Amino acid sequence: MGKFKKMMKSSFLLERVDYQQNAEELVRQYGLKSKVKIGTGKNYGEYVPETDTITLRPSYKSIKDFFMTVLHEIGHALDAKRLGVKKYIKKYTQAGTMAQYDGLDPHDDNKWEEKAERFAEKEISKWM
Repeated sequence: MGKFKKMMKSSFLLERVDYQQNAEELVRQYGLKSKVKIGTGKNYGEYVPETDTITLRPSYKSIKDFFMTVLHEIGHALDAKRLGVKKYIKKYTQAGTMAQYDGLDPHDDNKWEEKAERFAEKEISKWM
């Protein structure tokens, strides 16, 4: 197990988790340069491809919720990096429009959201 993974597993036993620092390190571990911001919204997290920014809440119910959120947003960032920002935005928007056309939620039923969630579910065991 790498030094960072050991540190990540043990550091979360501390009383207070530094979400900013830990999220930035996770982003680096996936070879991304995305900025991480702590926001004030009710959303668990958000990835903004135009600015390559991941915005997180100031707190989470559990460490697992935090990891799942960061990994989900990293999944979006990896897709944007792989496809290019313009193409990713176009495909994401098209998927939301298609979901809405079918009477579904343009966010929750967006195939890119589902893909990011699968990525997080697959990756979570590496960090917990």
